[in-house]
Amino acid sequence: MIRPGYLDAHWTKASWTDQGLRDKVGASHWPLPALLSLFLDAGLTLDQFAEGGAPTLTVFGVRAVKPG
Repeated sequence: MIRPGYLDAHWTKASWTDQGLRDKVGASHWPLPALLSLFLDAGLTLDQFAEGGAPTLTVFGVRAVKPG
């Protein structure tokens, strides 16, 4: 869910569910462009993406490979 402040990278415990770790220990929030750029900055090649969770998507998966 995109809310005000989405584009700001920050530490948060805000969560839409109490079924995970985010509301208990917190997590770093990264807007999607910044998150994907971290993989590229590490010299990785983005290979595949997936989403999961129902009825609301709660997981975003990335497969990246190190060239060479």
